[in-house]
Amino acid sequence: MSNGNKIGLSTIAERYANALIELGEKYDQLDTYNSDLALVSATLKSHTDLTRFLEHPTIPIGDKKEIIENIFKKAVSQNILNTLKLLLDRNRMFLFYSIASHYIEILNNKRNITVAEVFTAIEIDEETKNRVKSQLEKLFNKNINLEHKIQPDIIAGMVVKVGDRVIDGSIKARLENMKKQMI
Repeated sequence: MSNGNKIGLSTIAERYANALIELGEKYDQLDTYNSDLALVSATLKSHTDLTRFLEHPTIPIGDKKEIIENIFKKAVSQNILNTLKLLLDRNRMFLFYSIASHYIEILNNKRNITVAEVFTAIEIDEETKNRVKSQLEKLFNKNINLEHKIQPDIIAGMVVKVGDRVIDGSIKARLENMKKQMI
């Protein structure tokens, strides 16, 4: 797939996400839709056979809608269910993950929230997470959602990624810098 097609598909997914944001604002359901999209994403990721079924080109759309209805009718809001059916009607179910991702991104922008990924060699306690979060909120002047990930090759210290910025305070980086200086 060419870059042009990828950009086009991303734009289409963003339009769906914006439409859901508008509906969420209109009906005061932003958080509900966010939870619903997360539930559908988790369900599709954990049931790859369902995803293959929904994306299969020869299975009738009516059968796909019936399955979606049976699985999600009581679990998600009607507008999210309608969005899933619309994606099926237009053979665009493959865009779902991108739509969910854009939705979160747009919602976070509206709420002045950014995600910070914190990588450490070992698990860190809640107090440390809270201190890091507080410092990042001051530094970036945004509300921070902290995602902690363990990466043993860091050795010690931490690496923080916020958007396209990386703050590398790991021992691994210091050792690599020392190595470069010695050569």
